[in-house]
Amino acid sequence: MSASTSRAIPRRRGAMTVVMAAMLTLAVTGSASASYTYTPTTRVYACVNRVTKVARLVIPRNGHAACPSTQLLRSWLKLGTRGPAGPIGLTGPAGPAGLNGADGAQGPAGPQGPQGDPGPQGLPGTPGGAQGDPGPAGPAGPAGADGAQGPAGPAGAAGADGAAGAAGPQGPAGAVGPAGPAGPAGAAGPVGPAGPAGVGPAGPIGLPGAAGPAGPAGAVGPAGPAGAAGPAGPAGPAGSLTTTSIVQSAVSSFAYTVKSGTTSVSCAAGKTLLSGGGVVSTTDTLDKVRLTSSYPSAANTWTVVGSALVLKGKTWSVKAYAVCG
Repeated sequence: MSASTSRAIPRRRGAMTVVMAAMLTLAVTGSASASYTYTPTTRVYACVNRVTKVARLVIPRNGHAACPSTQLLRSWLKLGTRGPAGPIGLTGPAGPAGLNGADGAQGPAGPQGPQGDPGPQGLPGTPGGAQGDPGPAGPAGPAGADGAQGPAGPAGAAGADGAAGAAGPQGPAGAVGPAGPAGPAGAAGPVGPAGPAGVGPAGPIGLPGAAGPAGPAGAVGPAGPAGAAGPAGPAGPAGSLTTTSIVQSAVSSFAYTVKSGTTSVSCAAGKTLLSGGGVVSTTDTLDKVRLTSSYPSAANTWTVVGSALVLKGKTWSVKAYAVCG
């Protein structure tokens, strides 16, 4: 019996598959036309296997078959028809009462009402009875006509003087009177401060003044460059000397701080000074020294003067020569 039961289960499953496929086949409506025109925006398409009845959703393209020949194309609308409206739900419970609002502002006072009419006259009291309460006052009667004017009364006593009135406005200015006679001349006032100096046109140029006294001698200027050698002088007359000699002095050296130096040389006794000269030298460049003077300072002596502007640490020297005969 168990074997028959196990065989019945597959048959039941196969039957359920057929029923489901049949239900899907019945649920779908319509199919694509032979022109392969689809509307996937409003319909859903599926390919159903002809044997197993299994369906699969597809999105077909216009102009092409959506399913192979072994399957059928089925479609249905994406949106179904609207169902009937449901019944109205039960009314919900009432909500809780709201809080009392704040009191409004006091309104303005109303206008005065009109006066009421007087009440009716009360009944007369019984004779000998108790005096009744006085009734309410009646309305005021109309004003009576003015009586005739009475005689004039006696004159009253004079009243006290009134207070002084306020001062009146000032009157217009009077006309200017005639000029009075001239008074005596007053004393002379003090001299006022000097006014600013006026700028007049330039005067004519004056005559040149007398020459002033000569000023002090200025400092010795730097040595100028050596001048070009002058032309040779004319030959002198033949002398009577037969021999000449050149005598030179010792070298006089100076430091860079000395700006001018002198040296001299003399001929020996019995010799006559014919001429002379000198040389200025330096350990700096030669443009820093110059021979400023070369002359016979005595009958038999020749003197040489030099100047220098050498740099710090440099030295310079002067040497004199005499031609003796």
